[in-house]
Amino acid sequence: MAAESFLAQSLSTLITDFNRRGIQYALAGGWAYSALVEPRATTDIDILLLMEQPSRDRLQSLLSSLFDATIVHPAAMVFRGISIWRCVGILKNQEVVIDVLLADSEYLRTALARRRQIFLGKVSVPIVTVEDLIVLKTLAGRLQDQADLQKIRLRQDDLDVDWVYVAEWKVKLGLAT
Repeated sequence: MAAESFLAQSLSTLITDFNRRGIQYALAGGWAYSALVEPRATTDIDILLLMEQPSRDRLQSLLSSLFDATIVHPAAMVFRGISIWRCVGILKNQEVVIDVLLADSEYLRTALARRRQIFLGKVSVPIVTVEDLIVLKTLAGRLQDQADLQKIRLRQDDLDVDWVYVAEWKVKLGLAT
């Protein structure tokens, strides 16, 4: 069996630390897709996080004990109403990108409240629901997100998707087609 990748090790360390500290978060992005739909490659960690008074310093403090060095971009990127802080953790000359999505809107607080627990290996991790994964991927709209959404549609009978919830949030967020 191959050694666990640096990305997977970093995810495990992050989850274990957040769980120990009682931080309100949920795994999102490629890791959530892999857990909920089907395994696929990803190059970063996407975390939906509830944080009071978010700042570069608070994020730096949150992640600094996990890495030899942590670089947090100077300000959050705001994309379609979602605040995303790009963080880079460096450990033993290896880097991992952690995108922190702030639960700072009605929708994202709802998505965080709806999170479900799953196990990745022996570690329990809160993860966004498949419905919220669909909404988040629709918001992002990149080619990879579109491909992921197509696969979700192909597997929708197996995934037991609440399409009414998805449609309601798409309308509220101005994504309805």
